[in-house]
Amino acid sequence: MNKRSIRKFTAMKSERQQAILDLLDQHHSVTVNEISNTLGVSDMTIRRDLAELADKGLLVRVHGGAQLPRSARGTTLSRLISHEEKRHFYVDQKRAAAMAAARTVSAGDTIFLGGGSTLELMCSYLPQEDIRVVTNSLPVLNLLADNPHVDLFFIGGMMRHDTRVFTMPYNGRGLYGLSAPKAYVSATGIFGNEVFGSRPDATMVLSDALAHAQERYLVVDAEKVGRRDFCLFTTLEEMTAAFVNADTDPQTLEALSAYTSVVTA
Repeated sequence: MNKRSIRKFTAMKSERQQAILDLLDQHHSVTVNEISNTLGVSDMTIRRDLAELADKGLLVRVHGGAQLPRSARGTTLSRLISHEEKRHFYVDQKRAAAMAAARTVSAGDTIFLGGGSTLELMCSYLPQEDIRVVTNSLPVLNLLADNPHVDLFFIGGMMRHDTRVFTMPYNGRGLYGLSAPKAYVSATGIFGNEVFGSRPDATMVLSDALAHAQERYLVVDAEKVGRRDFCLFTTLEEMTAAFVNADTDPQTLEALSAYTSVVTA
């Protein structure tokens, strides 16, 4: 079994269960023994995890292991997991990428800050100097609402209840006339040069923000590399840089570096 992006750990249950879903993303079916050997935990623990994930509809139990639900094949499982659950996955990796990205924000900047758990973490590390933030993310809005250094511009529209990100109608108005020279976005998958999101209405906002920016930054944990999702919305070659966690394996860093500058922290 290819263990490219799966590290052995016995950490938080949420991280362990996400690692199981990552294995299913890669292989579509896995055995209890394969998962146990890859993650370095007991068969009993893996069986409990599989039972919980099956109850959530994220996998199907089969004799000796598990497989992807038929409805999930060909796409990433990330969009089948609630946003609240994602906040607890790979927190250290996401925080490292968020901190590195925040260091590129300077006093007086106007930035677009998209949605997602990694960019939400970035809010805590923005400079304590006056900046302007444009966002379509309700969590980002709430996190920055009491920051006296931030002039906050919120893009309305229709809210996606799963991520609390607002999307806009297909009316060609873009970000309602707003433009930010620096844009920070995340993704649900990166495959080769291609960068993916999960919903057309949400990725349209990101595409528009990137089109109007002079500096374009992708902020992700490295677990997204090697995955496809439903909506291709940009490429790595169009990014000024990609920010990932410092413990990313060399093979993944090399794959990203073929298309854009990579910053680790």
